[in-house]
Amino acid sequence: MLEVLAPIGSVKALKSAIYAGADAVYLGLDMFNARIKAGNFTKDNLRNYVELCHLFGVKVYITFNTSVKNSEMKLFAEYVEVAAKSKVDAFIVTDLGTLDIFKKYDIPLHASTQIGAHNLEGAKVLEDLGFTRVVLARETLLEDIIKIKKNTSLEIEYFVHGALCVCFSGSCLMSAMMSGDSGNRGRCNQPCRLKYSSSLNQEEKYYLSPKDQCLIDKISQLYQAGVDSLKIEGRLKQPHYVGNVVAQYRKAVDNIMQNKNEKLDYSALKRAYNRGNFTFGYNYENSKTIIFEKINGNIGEEIGEIVGCDKNIVKIKSKAELNNGDGVKIIKNGKELGGFCVDIVKRSNDIYYVRNNKRFEQGSKVCLTSEKSQIDKYDNIEPKLSIKFELKANIGEELELKAKYGNVEVKINGDIVSQAKSRCATKQSVSEQLLRLGESDFTSSADDIEFVCDENRPSFIPLSVLNDLRRRAVEELRAKLIEDFENKRQIVSYEDSCCSEFGNDTRTISDALFVEIDGKEDDFVAISRLNNKVNVCLSFSEKLAKNIDIILKNDLIKNNIEKIFLKLPRVARGKDIELIEKYIEANINLIDGIIADNIYAIYLARRYSKLIVGGIGLNIYNSNYPKILGLNCAVNSVELNKNELIDDALIYGFGRLAVMTLLHCPIQVNTNCNCSDCKYNGNFSYFDKRGEYKLERIKLKYCQFELYNQQIVDIRNKISQFNGNFYLDLRSLNPKDVEMIINNFVKKSGVSVDNSTYGHLFRGVK
Repeated sequence: MLEVLAPIGSVKALKSAIYAGADAVYLGLDMFNARIKAGNFTKDNLRNYVELCHLFGVKVYITFNTSVKNSEMKLFAEYVEVAAKSKVDAFIVTDLGTLDIFKKYDIPLHASTQIGAHNLEGAKVLEDLGFTRVVLARETLLEDIIKIKKNTSLEIEYFVHGALCVCFSGSCLMSAMMSGDSGNRGRCNQPCRLKYSSSLNQEEKYYLSPKDQCLIDKISQLYQAGVDSLKIEGRLKQPHYVGNVVAQYRKAVDNIMQNKNEKLDYSALKRAYNRGNFTFGYNYENSKTIIFEKINGNIGEEIGEIVGCDKNIVKIKSKAELNNGDGVKIIKNGKELGGFCVDIVKRSNDIYYVRNNKRFEQGSKVCLTSEKSQIDKYDNIEPKLSIKFELKANIGEELELKAKYGNVEVKINGDIVSQAKSRCATKQSVSEQLLRLGESDFTSSADDIEFVCDENRPSFIPLSVLNDLRRRAVEELRAKLIEDFENKRQIVSYEDSCCSEFGNDTRTISDALFVEIDGKEDDFVAISRLNNKVNVCLSFSEKLAKNIDIILKNDLIKNNIEKIFLKLPRVARGKDIELIEKYIEANINLIDGIIADNIYAIYLARRYSKLIVGGIGLNIYNSNYPKILGLNCAVNSVELNKNELIDDALIYGFGRLAVMTLLHCPIQVNTNCNCSDCKYNGNFSYFDKRGEYKLERIKLKYCQFELYNQQIVDIRNKISQFNGNFYLDLRSLNPKDVEMIINNFVKKSGVSVDNSTYGHLFRGVK
């Protein structure tokens, strides 16, 4: 079974997905949902729409894919309870600190893509926690999908169509830092879709805007690799998008699973929504083709060109069919010139004369971005089940009506049938009443109605009796279909996955001032002059062994360093893990712990019996998260305000805050270079009106780039207001500043640098 999974943000989209043939849908409530700007569903109506889906044999996965604060846990639990009582088929979960709430029910857990699982090590953590399915990051490589499938019991869900986040797995802080609208809370303002200039290219372009993904031609390969569910993005999209995309993926899956040969309609996919003429994504294309820097919105399907403009008339040459109400966009040399709704004055062969008062250059391309017939088809769609009726009306016996769909049948009995004196029941008169199904979820035809009676003794059936039988039969059939489906739901017992394997490490960290440094010798000289001990954090790099040698040579471990922590990269794909493990093993006795910005690092810390510090990449919002994952220490989410901070967790007090992790190569996008002639020199930035966003490469087998906020976080002006301990990112600073800043935080007194920010400590996020 290869599942087609549809995105639902409204009731109309839900009905479109059912009609088009989705196997399952995912949707959210009006809170704790990463698409809070969608229409969504409520606690009052959720059960009704779950029943509708189950009636049609469609599973419902409900999204609880935002981070949850301590103060919200009670309300969160109420929402989860409503979803459980509505008999949803799975919970899609982001915040691992909420697992104890979900495990009160026997409903499967699906690990949301926001968790960022992308390798076997991360998947194993989720499996141990009791998840039955992992929604992999879009950046996950095929080789890692194969490993996860072979070495875990997890189902694999993979995004195959729709918008891509430029930031790894959508774990982005940029919108939150700009406006307080956190993507981790479902309110992303999509700053990635804005224009930026580059230190390598002064022209403003959409450097952070990826194309939409379309993997409909790769389904067979994904299925062979182990993918179980094909996930379509688009909970903010319109019903016609959902219907058209689901319909095409339905055909593609049936071609594979049922050996059919239905032709796919690529035009329907492009006209539904298409940013950048699609990409095959990180498994199949290079960085130069993933980003679409020229236009950031829908370009639909190219259907023709401008051949002339007269006063208030635009002449469009197109062999495609154009109709009034269609939407078009005009593009010249890759730049958007405008768009309009088609209003045809006349047509001559393949020339359309369209009313519009704007003049466009001859030769400009015309793209169909919305097709009115597509939109109308799914605007008020009402999916129906085609059922059969059998009515028995033998004189002297009870009237009997059977209603049947597939193998499910119900039988309703009525009064004793009497012989007709004047108006006798006929197949036609019976059919007329039984076919009056109105707004029910069923339809039928005269050919699907069987009328059994004694032809020699015509029966009399009052219309009111027949209508009552039909109504009762339809109600019972609906209820039985839903009941039969829900009785087959997957049931999970969480007794053997209570997180005890994670939470059994009670070691504590005595000195909780953490200092992340580059590892230059001058940094260690500065630390040697301190009067107190600090925990040193070293980012994974090829210089790691050299840094360790410097620490040993200066006898810093005994005098000035409490513990040494290795900070692992946010992403480790393919052979990256082998490279990381090689360095850990080479320095196994010198590394005290791991700083985890992704759950795979938790697995490695456990494997090598190291202390675990949850980094800002885990976005830890509540006090349950460290307990459930068995963390020895944790850094508060940088999105929490001072009143929401977790007791005993570190406060991010100073540093360049990484707001995005990029897995495409921005250097290639800007310079058209290749890996063999890489033009990265260590100094690279993007710019907008707010300032400079530095980018820094982390080099493993596969490169990744961190994009940093334009302002440094520095809370020294307000440091006296905080009782906790701190995490300081002092990379790129000179030794004098390293020493001064550490002493400031030890004494809880100092002055913030100019143009710095307190982050969200005094404002929080929405």
